Amino acid sequence: MIGRRDFFKVLGLAALIPAAPLKPASAGRRIDLLEVHIAGFQYHEGMSAGVFSMLKRGGELCLRREPDNPYDPFAIAMETQAGNKLGYLPRRINGIPAAILDQGVTTRAEIVGIDALAPPWERVLVRVWQEV
Repeated sequence: MIGRRDFFKVLGLAALIPAAPLKPASAGRRIDLLEVHIAGFQYHEGMSAGVFSMLKRGGELCLRREPDNPYDPFAIAMETQAGNKLGYLPRRINGIPAAILDQGVTTRAEIVGIDALAPPWERVLVRVWQEV
C-alpha cells in the first residue's frame, strides 16, 4: 500500500509529465556532415543580382546528383528552391555525400553565411546535413 507522502510525490511528478517536451515520432536526428563554400559559384546563376539578392542565411538549398557529369562522376549540384543552379559541392569532398545521396538518405543543405564582398568562390558558405 502506498503512503500519503509517497502518493503526493507520485502525484507531483505526474503533473510534470505533460510539461515535458515531446519529440514527434516522425522527426529524425540531424547529423551535420560538412560546411563548405559553393564551388563554381562564379560560373552559375548565383552571380546574377536577382538570384544573389534572394539568398538568405538559413535558406535551404536542393542537392541534385549529376552522375553523368563529364567532369566529375560524383558531382552534386546545389540549387535554390526555385531551381537556380548556384554551383557544386567541391570535388575534393563530394565522394561520401554522393554515396549517401545515391542510397536515398535524406540529405539537405542550408546557407550559413553570405559575404557579398568576398571573392566569388567564397561568397556563400553552406552546411550539408543528413537526417537519420
